[in-house]
Amino acid sequence: MKKALLLATTGLALILAGCSNSSSSSKSTDNSAAYKTEMTKGNDAVSAQNYTKAADHFESAVKAKKTDKATASEKQATNLVKAKKSMNNRQFSAAKKALTIAKNQENGNKKMTTKAKTMLTQVKKIQVTRNNFKLDIKNAKALIKSGSNDQARSLLEQVTNSKGVKGKYYSDLYTQAKELLDSLPAASVTATNETNTDSSDTSTDSNTSTTTTDDQSSNPASKGDFDVESRKGEGKEITDADIANARQQLTDQGVKTVGAWSDNDIIRAIKNARADGRDTIQPSDAKIRN
Repeated sequence: MKKALLLATTGLALILAGCSNSSSSSKSTDNSAAYKTEMTKGNDAVSAQNYTKAADHFESAVKAKKTDKATASEKQATNLVKAKKSMNNRQFSAAKKALTIAKNQENGNKKMTTKAKTMLTQVKKIQVTRNNFKLDIKNAKALIKSGSNDQARSLLEQVTNSKGVKGKYYSDLYTQAKELLDSLPAASVTATNETNTDSSDTSTDSNTSTTTTDDQSSNPASKGDFDVESRKGEGKEITDADIANARQQLTDQGVKTVGAWSDNDIIRAIKNARADGRDTIQPSDAKIRN
């Protein structure tokens, strides 16, 4: 009787164990299938550059089966979403931080790594362009204060006429420039004096006065930033005499907006010229070199 009872108990235990193993195996299979499905959907969303959707699918994949790949992909997609949002809010430092993390993510998705690199380059260009516009506006304000309204107008028009300035990344600066521009009095125009020269003579004599148009291609305000330049250039200190000499060089080259160049702009130009092995600066030398 005891032997029969023992056999029955053992049999029941084996049956229950078999059912348990079967259930665990089935659950594991289901999780693997769900993981594979969510990872595929996440990768498809990445290809479509829908990183919000991709992050959701990768999160579901992590819940089904936590792997390094799924976890890394979720973090990467989430940081791309953060970066996009920060850029739209013109929070470019935050965007760069999120993009740097996404770019350096271990076990990440190669397409997202490439996208992060591309966006980082874009953010840097946006920041340089914004600094250029800010310097235009800053110099324009200084010119207005000194009574040089025509030069200020040229700088502000340079901002308001720039391609893409009304877009989401620059619209705040467009508004500032436009408001300043609208506050300026009408442009001054000096009438040309009549002369008694022969009508066939088209030259202008010394008594003729015409409105001067600033050559904005040589204006550093579109090429600078707000960082204070060190006076160390190619191992040699840049003196006040060097700055004065550089201003004269620009004047001799016909640059009409030398008054809008700050010492910071001149120092940068001198350093860039020296880096190219030149003693004479050129208008383009004030440009930021990344």
